Amino acid sequence: MAYLFAFCRLLTGIVFLMSAVSKLRGRAAYEEFTAATRALVRLPSRPVAALVVAAEITVAPLLAWRPTALAGFCVALGLLVAFTAAIVVALRRGRRVPCRCFGASAVPVGTGHLARNAVLIAAATAGAVHAGTGAAFVGLGPAGLAAVALAAGAVAVLLSAIGEIAGLFTSSSRRR
Repeated sequence: MAYLFAFCRLLTGIVFLMSAVSKLRGRAAYEEFTAATRALVRLPSRPVAALVVAAEITVAPLLAWRPTALAGFCVALGLLVAFTAAIVVALRRGRRVPCRCFGASAVPVGTGHLARNAVLIAAATAGAVHAGTGAAFVGLGPAGLAAVALAAGAVAVLLSAIGEIAGLFTSSSRRR
């Protein structure tokens, strides 16, 4: 269980850190995210975008410290549920809004993004359930922790690119 909990903490933290950094890497990136937010939700986009980035930034530090890990998972779950709801609404309305979750992707939100969120919701839920036990990275050892960190990093990179990966398959089928 220690390996699973460590994987869930690292995966969730890495994904949210990558997401926040991609939005804050420059003024243009943040403006593109704000524009995508405006197209996805019927709320004031600037405050919503700022709130999303602030919440994403808080996830990794909360997960890094054992006493606040449960709070980190709860923030992550709240964000993921909100993101998923926004994507579902956009898809139902037939809106082709580019996903700016991890940077300047022009791929519109779609089922690949829903699949990514489902994986992240499962990881955050498993982590939150385990966080209540107070367990940390105890018993992993340096080699075990390194292996889990490598696996979490690889999965995080894959998940961050899932929209583009799905877009490759849907784009090629439309061209034929």
